Order: sequence, then structure tokens, then C-alpha cells
Amino acid sequence: MASCQLHGLDAETYLAEIIRVMPHWPRDRYLELAPKYWARTRARLREDEIALPIGTLTVPAPLVVTEEQSTAR
Repeated sequence: MASCQLHGLDAETYLAEIIRVMPHWPRDRYLELAPKYWARTRARLREDEIALPIGTLTVPAPLVVTEEQSTAR
């Protein structure tokens, strides 16, 4: 919850969306779902798919994080 607050996310919305996305997300890319990266990951998801309570999701290509971006916060 503190990490959500630190990154400007509503914790309840974040958790609901993560629960929706996680079953479809590749296991080796779970870091993209962390609060630190969630806003960028969320922006790459299809709005019509994430709004549905159930169903498949189109997983976008891996998020590329540069060294500069990872040390920015």
C-alpha cells in the first residue's frame, strides 16, 4: 500500500487491475506489474480488455527500462 502511495496510485484500483492482469501475464515479466512501473504498463494495455471483469488480455511487448529510468526514483 505504501508503494502505491509513493508512486501516486490508488491502492484499491491498482490491486483490482493487477488481479485482473496477473493470470495472463508472463511469469518472467512480473516486475512490470510493480507499482513503480504500473503506470507505464497500464498505459500499454487495451482499455476495452482491462475494463471487462473476465476474459483474455492482450499482453504487450516487454517494457524496456533503461538504467537512467531505473535510478530516477
